[in-house]
Amino acid sequence: RICDPSFSVAPSTGELYGTICDGVPTVIGFARIVKEAPDSETPQPVDTPAPIQHSLPSGLDLIGWVKTGPFEDPTDFLLKSGPDAFVTDNPVYLHYTGEPEAELQTFIFEQRKLQSVESVLFADDFLYREYYLLRLQCTLTLVCEQNEKSVCENAFRLRKQLGSGSVAFTVPATPGVLLSDYAVTGIDKEESVEMLYAMATAPKEEQDDGFGVAGARVKVKKQAVGNRPLTAYRVIDFGLLVKKSKDELDEKLRREACNVTIDRRNDDQTVKVPFQVDCLSMVHRTKKLDKCFDNMVESVDCSLGLIEAALLEQLRHQKRLYVSKCYHMLPRELGHFVTCVYPLGEEVTETDSFLERQRANMHKQFLLKMSRPYFRKGNAYQFKASKLLVNPHETLAVPHPDGRTALVDGVYTYHHYMQDNFNDNGWGCAYRSLQKLGYSSGTIPTHNDIQACLVRVGDKQRPFIGSRQWIGSTEVSICLNELLGIDARIMFVMHGSELASRGLELLQHFQQEGTPIMIGGGVLAHTILGVSMTAELEDTKFLILDPHYTGADELGPVLAKGWCGWKGADFWDRNAHYNLCMPIRPKRL
Repeated sequence: RICDPSFSVAPSTGELYGTICDGVPTVIGFARIVKEAPDSETPQPVDTPAPIQHSLPSGLDLIGWVKTGPFEDPTDFLLKSGPDAFVTDNPVYLHYTGEPEAELQTFIFEQRKLQSVESVLFADDFLYREYYLLRLQCTLTLVCEQNEKSVCENAFRLRKQLGSGSVAFTVPATPGVLLSDYAVTGIDKEESVEMLYAMATAPKEEQDDGFGVAGARVKVKKQAVGNRPLTAYRVIDFGLLVKKSKDELDEKLRREACNVTIDRRNDDQTVKVPFQVDCLSMVHRTKKLDKCFDNMVESVDCSLGLIEAALLEQLRHQKRLYVSKCYHMLPRELGHFVTCVYPLGEEVTETDSFLERQRANMHKQFLLKMSRPYFRKGNAYQFKASKLLVNPHETLAVPHPDGRTALVDGVYTYHHYMQDNFNDNGWGCAYRSLQKLGYSSGTIPTHNDIQACLVRVGDKQRPFIGSRQWIGSTEVSICLNELLGIDARIMFVMHGSELASRGLELLQHFQQEGTPIMIGGGVLAHTILGVSMTAELEDTKFLILDPHYTGADELGPVLAKGWCGWKGADFWDRNAHYNLCMPIRPKRL
């Protein structure tokens, strides 16, 4: 993204965020410093630091800067910006001129001198292997008046209380473990986060000291990392304990959020605003547990700062406070989480102008496309493992790595015959493909929902509901539009033998839209998840997700037996007609 023309076309500045482990800096993300719009008092736009760090997991610190444009000695800039701004005495400095065939230059600012250094690029699986996420969830209540001064004062009071040594952190999966500011119990404080994760994920029967004594310290072997690459961050869930206070206005833990309570017995309208704290800390696998407490406190403080900013925005634009919640987003282009705070429920819709401006600013800071809704509630990361297989194709190798490949962009679940204790064997393949295509926020439509929708729009008669009749690509496109508001393009192919010649069109679809394609021909329906072509365009492979599978939702047999896999042109019936339903991704923030 640093070398993207949208960032490098004009001289720009960005902040680098990452970690320092054994003296080696790892840059994990960056955010552009955006220019404020001029106002009556400021005739020219001015650079202001992007207020983005509270939106990142704690542990990702400001470790340097990046600039684009003609190279200039940055010594004065770095001296002016630090050292208080950085967590290291030797910040990273990256520069990209933007000239044709120019490469990204990497430096370390050490002893007031810029020294060129080599750098190594890494893929997402490196992050998944080397870092863990510590996640804390709880509900707190802010007691304040509905004005900005009171929100700021009481939010500060709450942060001060939580950072004053009156909190401790538990690990629900290992009840004996407790992290506080003065001790680590239930596990040796010198143990690493990696060992804590092994304890938290160990089978119940292994959590024993050999004598069957309940509550004894757990001895667990470190889990060996398999050959299959990780496809997601490993998460350790934490709980929060707060020392009780006698002050009735002090914050108390709640299990569930409730409505904002207004005390009308005073003129200032004191309110109790519950909000759902959900904060992340990103730590290296070797980090010692006695150092994790500070990370957890910092993550809570960052989350409260983010919530405070959201409440102030609500007062400025909505003139009242709402029950609010943290949502974690993981855009594929970033590789790290971004946390947003939005009002809970539907009282404030995501089309409200102040929320759209907030999302637009984040797109600009992270250099993300303005046509993709990365930061909407519906795109929040789902930490709980789904009972269904999620993105089963991710571990498959690309058949033509040196050619041209484009894949589905987003998260989907694998729907197939006989799921949900519903027997649709022999007739429900297109219904299951539709369930995969509608991978947006909301409830996945059932077979009955799909049939009722087609009757409602006049495409089918009432006896169709509850029947075992097939549907095709046209009916799928109707349901996408009616149920989800998604338009689709229908591609007609006279013979299956022609599909290979349409490879470039399909490639362009995945590059521009990134949505799965439902294809129906003869009496069968499948889902196309991607296309891979040789550099000479002589051979085309199709990534197929087959809804005719009737087994258990286990990745091993699905991949081993080819229910999700790359297929050649001979996969299609050469003489059958095919219709392809190609959903068009809504262009919105």
